[in-house]
Amino acid sequence: MSTGLNDERKMAAELLAWHVAAGVDAALDDVPHDRFQEAASDAQAPRDTPKRIASRSEPAGMAAKPRDSVSAVTLVTPGPANDWIQEARARAAASATLDELRASLASFEGCPLSRTAKSCILANAASENSIMVIGDAPEADDDRSGEAFSGRPGVLLDAMMKAIGLERDRLVLTTSIPWRPPGNRAATVQELEVCAPFLLRQVELVKPRFILALGALPAQLLVGRSESMLKLRGHWFDVENGGHRVKMMATLPPAYLLRQPMQKRFAWRDLKAFREVVGQ
Repeated sequence: MSTGLNDERKMAAELLAWHVAAGVDAALDDVPHDRFQEAASDAQAPRDTPKRIASRSEPAGMAAKPRDSVSAVTLVTPGPANDWIQEARARAAASATLDELRASLASFEGCPLSRTAKSCILANAASENSIMVIGDAPEADDDRSGEAFSGRPGVLLDAMMKAIGLERDRLVLTTSIPWRPPGNRAATVQELEVCAPFLLRQVELVKPRFILALGALPAQLLVGRSESMLKLRGHWFDVENGGHRVKMMATLPPAYLLRQPMQKRFAWRDLKAFREVVGQ
């Protein structure tokens, strides 16, 4: 094997590792695009010619077409944001079960996150008087598996729950928003407002006995808090929804603890306090 080929493979591996470290962990296009060639083609085109909009599935280097003959991928949710929020509320209210809510989300076009995510994450059960665990946005492993708290964060969550006498099969697991933002970016304000009715409806359908919020996002969407997770952790909140009131404690999420293991001592304090109330 030539030295040049080994060098190319080493450079490719280093580039891939750099992309992973930067948060790029999902390919959105079916084929690669030569953006340098496209830029050169645009520069040589007459100024009065409309710029070409490429479809994600269109191979690089195709001849330019008039704008009205190109099927472009919509990257921004069409329609006024308030209309989509109202539709989200209507769809959530019309869903009598988690299965109906999942089916309604499958055809919902009001959130651009649904176009880039592989899976829709919803509560895994609707057992009343259970303990509901709500995380922030789905992680990459969640998106691949279709289940909340998968991969390493899921393994840590299982250990955390087992330490206070709770097993995964006794928990109702979900995330604050049903779709993972691409590149693990933060969800926008509009995306959160559109997704909030679906989270509220899950809580209403499950009717949990207690909620454990793993992250700041559940507290933001359920009780309107805006503080950081480090300020919210360890505190109890009352969640009122659909005539049902449930107590919720906030603590640090497993994915965060994997990155900041020194913070595990605070999560352990929160979990012990949570267990004292849950066990009553």
